[in-house]
Amino acid sequence: MGPRSGVTLLWVLSVAFVAVGLAFMVAPGTFADLATGESPRLPSAVTDMRAVSGGVALGLGLFLGLCAARDDWVRPGLVLSALVLACMPVSRVIGFIVDGGVTGTQVALAAFEALAMVLCLLALRARSSNPAEGSVER
Repeated sequence: MGPRSGVTLLWVLSVAFVAVGLAFMVAPGTFADLATGESPRLPSAVTDMRAVSGGVALGLGLFLGLCAARDDWVRPGLVLSALVLACMPVSRVIGFIVDGGVTGTQVALAAFEALAMVLCLLALRARSSNPAEGSVER
């Protein structure tokens, strides 16, 4: 990976999480239906989805943007991203086993999340093996 790969990856992840967060905040039922094939039925479930799928994703995306904008925050941003992106497919696989109902969309999301996690780890490795990468001038 190149000297700016970690920063670029953080910007991509930032935009993705902000977009998902805003989508779930604005239209949680629609995006739940796209991701799972069903919308929540209870108003309290919709509100919870706005907060968790929307608010947490939005906050994470904004934080990753801050990390991408500051050289000294790139490593922590990549670590956080790798952890979050590792936990997402692991949680999905647990759901596949415990809950059943595996869909192609859920498998594709798990694969994308795992791939993004690997990219974060590769970017971290590149930054660790190249000390100059942590101090790239902007």
